[in-house]
Formats: sequence, structure tokens, C-alpha cells
Amino acid sequence: MRTSTIVLAILALLGIIVAVYAYTKDDPESVVAEPTSFAECAVLYPVMESYPRQCNTPSGLHFTEEVPAPVVPVPSEAAIEGLIEVDRPVIDQAVASPLNISGRARGYWFFEATFPIELQDAAGNVIAEHYAEAEGEWMTEEFVPYTASLTYPAQPAGSEGSLVLRRSNASGDPERDQELVIPVSF
Repeated sequence: MRTSTIVLAILALLGIIVAVYAYTKDDPESVVAEPTSFAECAVLYPVMESYPRQCNTPSGLHFTEEVPAPVVPVPSEAAIEGLIEVDRPVIDQAVASPLNISGRARGYWFFEATFPIELQDAAGNVIAEHYAEAEGEWMTEEFVPYTASLTYPAQPAGSEGSLVLRRSNASGDPERDQELVIPVSF
């Protein structure tokens, strides 16, 4: 009698399972809708930690996260933060001879109230060089205004070059070398 009770219990359990399945198989609330986007898929299924992230459904749908392109600021003013700033010329500005340069630099960027500057063509050839001069007391750690003017031979219209401002390094110690490079066009 004990075996027959166990068999009856198993049959009753199977009957309940079949009845629940039959009752819910056509119930729209019991059916999980397929996702239509990465965000919906990510809520329901595991996400692959790739870049960009991806999600697959058991039915074979595949979604990839849309990643916006990074916004890269285009600076109009050149600077080495906290050391030197250039007001004129701005990055990628079309320049003409004489090229007037102005900005501010910390007093220790200067030596004897000057620092070297040069104008190079696209190949890195120096086409003009001179010194920027402090417009005030340069024996300070504060910012000091400077100006310079470079006269240079005519360059092919539309060609590119660079304005290079170098920190005065009377010590000659390579670890103290610093420069700010500003792309320009002619």
C-alpha cells in the first residue's frame, strides 16, 4: 500500500504540472516579450562586458550598446596649465609676417626677462627665431605678460607650421626643458 500511495502522489503532482502549463501557455501575461533594444535586453539577460557592451537573448537576438562618440574640446587658446598661456595666435590660426605673439608666463619661464621662440614649417625647419620679452617684473612666481614679434619669409599659402615657445633653461639641465607648440597655417 505504501508504493501505491507514492505512485498516486507522483501522478497527482504530474497532473498539477500539466494543468498549470495548459492554463498558462496561452496567457499573454505569462509570456515574456522579446526585447527590442539593448537597454531592454540588459534588464532581462546577462550583458557581455565588452566595448561596446553586448547582450544576447536565448532566442538568438543580439543587441549592441550604442556608445556616443567622445566630445573632444577644440581649444582656441594654447597653454601649459599653470605655466604659460598664449593669447595670440590661437591654435590653427592663419598667420602672416610679422607674427605678433602675446600671453602670460610664470616668472620662472623667463631668464633675464626673455625666453626663446621659433617658427617652423611643416617639416620642422626653423624659418624664424627670436625671444619673447617680459612686460613687467619677471623675478616672480606669478604670471608675467610677454610679447614678441617674428618676421619671416613668405610661405606657400595654406601650408602649415608651428610656433614653438621654449622655457629659458640657463642650467642646460634636460629635465628643465619645456616647450609649448602651437600649430598655425600660413
